[in-house]
Amino acid sequence: MGFISICGSNVLLSALSIANLGLISSMVGFLHDQKDNVRSYQVNWPGGRIQLKVEPEHLWVDQGHTSNGVAGYGFLLGLFGLYVAWRQRKRQNHAPSKTLLALSILQFLAILFTLSALIFVFAITYRTDNQQILRSIARSDTAYPADKWTPETWFKAVLDLPLASQQQRDNISSKVTNMVAWRWMLVPIFVADVVAFGVSVVEVLRQRKGMDRLEFVMEK
Repeated sequence: MGFISICGSNVLLSALSIANLGLISSMVGFLHDQKDNVRSYQVNWPGGRIQLKVEPEHLWVDQGHTSNGVAGYGFLLGLFGLYVAWRQRKRQNHAPSKTLLALSILQFLAILFTLSALIFVFAITYRTDNQQILRSIARSDTAYPADKWTPETWFKAVLDLPLASQQQRDNISSKVTNMVAWRWMLVPIFVADVVAFGVSVVEVLRQRKGMDRLEFVMEK
């Protein structure tokens, strides 16, 4: 039972983490492509048009780095959990495994890390949400100077503009969906962290109880 439960919870954690790594990598690739190849978007405002640079002057990316760290840690932790699960498959009447104890500590740290990242990412996102790119401020071939943005909130604002290219609009819309997805993926990753930690603690207690029972029988 210990092998199955530890294995299952860590497979789930690794799967969610690698999926989020893929979403975040997609965003990073998109940002580099826009900056290096696209460079600006043509905005057809009534009475005039401008070439808006693809990134604002004040773009926060720390939340992406933090989430990437959470996903990477979760993936590696899940792999370590599978190794620990394999070692537990025939373990009976022994003191709690040192590798299982180490896994429990690392999983507790993962809970704290993911919770901190979740709070940070959502706080930054909602702080910069519902902002607008103002025509009175925007200038051609100049990074938009007003406000602070995350990639998600910036490109949401870009989608509110009368972009000349429908292809660019569709591409941006698709990537914004990915950005929203990786942000919300932190929630199931946090839940998976808690579940994996709970399973490990239960197994540690089970092993300790089994060892105590064995010692009691031997004393009799």
